[in-house]
Amino acid sequence: MADDITLPDDLIQLRKDFLAAQARLSAAGRAIPAHAAVMALEAEPASEEQLQEWRALQEECRRLALEIDRHPYWAKAPDRKAARKALDAITE
Repeated sequence: MADDITLPDDLIQLRKDFLAAQARLSAAGRAIPAHAAVMALEAEPASEEQLQEWRALQEECRRLALEIDRHPYWAKAPDRKAARKALDAITE
């Protein structure tokens, strides 16, 4: 069923942008020392720059998720469930 779905190019691009932002957020999160390591004096606390970058990337992910959710295509999609499944199948 999902093979019959044709998604708009801009919605596909939003999905790709979201995935890229998620990857950057994940990498930024991995760069922040674990709280347990900081408390055990095994690592320095995250810098303000690291935290700002993480917050900005988190906000970018939220913004893109909302753009995807509010895209006009969803109002006219013949089968929203199949369309969402097709969009979620885009992994890069």
